[in-house]
Amino acid sequence: MVKVQNFSESLDKSLDRLGAEVSKKVESPEFKEAPIEHVVKESLRTLSVSATPPAAAVSAEKPRDQDPRARFLPSYLSDDAGDVEVKAVVENLVTLAFQSGVERAIAEAKRYPPFVEDAFHDALTEKLVPELRKRGIIK
Repeated sequence: MVKVQNFSESLDKSLDRLGAEVSKKVESPEFKEAPIEHVVKESLRTLSVSATPPAAAVSAEKPRDQDPRARFLPSYLSDDAGDVEVKAVVENLVTLAFQSGVERAIAEAKRYPPFVEDAFHDALTEKLVPELRKRGIIK
């Protein structure tokens, strides 16, 4: 029998691991004076993928549930600019992060070109920094 994690369990575990990674980086000399958004983005890049089964493929189709968390995109992918397919993939990756955990979405993002992966990291950073602050993980 497969245990199904709910949204908050996946996100809580991911945020705990991300918080630990951010804490390590903040103390290192190379990130001591860096903006916290940069530290979080770099922590997302190095967050290790846990031993979970591979994520389902992320398509370029628009998310069916139109989850508001998935609607955030970096400014360079705003409605007036950017490739529609790239936007859809980034939105779906963000949704995957909130539904299945950050690590799983990061693993899936690595299957795409660097531009898509970077846009995903930017979008996720913008969504997670306020939550990390709210939880007291970062200042």
